[in-house]
Amino acid sequence: MSNIQNSIEKEELWNALVDTAHALIMYKNHKRYVQEVMLKERPDISPKELAIRLNIPLGEALVLLAETRDRESEAGKTKTTAEEGGKGDDRSLLDFTR
Repeated sequence: MSNIQNSIEKEELWNALVDTAHALIMYKNHKRYVQEVMLKERPDISPKELAIRLNIPLGEALVLLAETRDRESEAGKTKTTAEEGGKGDDRSLLDFTR
């Protein structure tokens, strides 16, 4: 299997996981709680620990952390980009899942 095909399949799986998480009834409430409480208490929380603490599926925890940390990095990126002379954030999704 080529790297391009593998990458496309991973992207399709990620998109399916995001769609599934967004369809969960409590997703928006969980996201707000993660943003306002959990990440302030434990900014380095792992997806597995978040899933256990909130009693939610690991897939939902992965999506929650990816989206909330992306949002935080976007808010901080404006300052960071200006301070660093235009350098962007070069982290990947895997950096957020540890």
